[in-house]
Amino acid sequence: MIAVIADDFTGAAELAGISLRYGLSVTVCLDNEIDTNADADVVIVCTDSRSMQKAAAIYCTADAVEALLKYEPSLWYKKIDSVLRGYVIDEAKVQMELSEKNKAFICPANPSLQRTISKGEYFISGKKITATDFINDPEFPIGSAKVTAMVNDETVQVLQHDDWLPVEGIVIGEAESTEDIKAWAAATDDSWMLIGAGDFYTALLEKNYQAQPQQKCQLQSPHLYVCGTAFEERKAFIKKTGCCAYLPETIDEHWLQHTCSVIKEKGKAVIAIDESNQSALALRTAMAKAVREIVVRENVKEIFIEGGSTAAAVLEELNIKKLTPVNELSRGVVRMKAGDVFITVKPGSYKLPGEIVKLYQ
Repeated sequence: MIAVIADDFTGAAELAGISLRYGLSVTVCLDNEIDTNADADVVIVCTDSRSMQKAAAIYCTADAVEALLKYEPSLWYKKIDSVLRGYVIDEAKVQMELSEKNKAFICPANPSLQRTISKGEYFISGKKITATDFINDPEFPIGSAKVTAMVNDETVQVLQHDDWLPVEGIVIGEAESTEDIKAWAAATDDSWMLIGAGDFYTALLEKNYQAQPQQKCQLQSPHLYVCGTAFEERKAFIKKTGCCAYLPETIDEHWLQHTCSVIKEKGKAVIAIDESNQSALALRTAMAKAVREIVVRENVKEIFIEGGSTAAAVLEELNIKKLTPVNELSRGVVRMKAGDVFITVKPGSYKLPGEIVKLYQ
């Protein structure tokens, strides 16, 4: 069994999609009760720790590690945000301690998505990350392109793929290309706690598995698009859909009836945030409650959610604890089934898949 711990739900979904690509069966759990799912090739536990305070995040990570240890996984992987938001080093240390490992290798770069690390700094599409929207992240704003500053730990070593690896400690690997990622995968083994993003996980799977043909999917109607991202590009897109219901400061019956009428008329609707002074936690909690009400009233069976914390909040409101991934629409965009409901999730900064763009144009 391959065991994965992900610090947010879209990260869990992304690795589930990559696993599907290699013909592996996958279960995604939103809690640590995994006894009935241990027969899957890949078990992914989503802690959603990135949306927590540090102490709670460390506790939750430790709980997930302990729940998975008894299955003696053949491969351990800790999925983190590719731009190092969250409590990356703190969670790595507790996982190392519980797994009795004295070294951890972190490979956050995703060269396939133009996210690279070079000379100790982080770049997106050739620009330093400090020249992107990530500086405005509501929970983990990025103030420096220096990788050790991004993880708030100057003791971490940042190495190139042809450097000698140490016998202990925490290392972050630089990577400017897919070849660099593959070199890191070849250089590391199970004596390391392996941590990173989607490209590194893909390279690790490629060591033992072959990619398989993927099945197509047919989206159901009515369709609900839940946008929990603050990226300007997405805001511009949803304004043009003609079926967007912006979340009000206070959700009332009038707003709910209006949104339901949009779904009845068009067979789809978008719920999004326009402008608000509320905290990120308050906004995603309100959005999750609104989604639950609309799903129940309109018997929605197909939901598309942007933003990992938003997705986790929605699933909690819908009392969904376990999902079975069925389709990878595009990189990081994965359709999963829970009962008779299909839920597709994606990170806010990733591109929309063609199926969603066509549906809402």
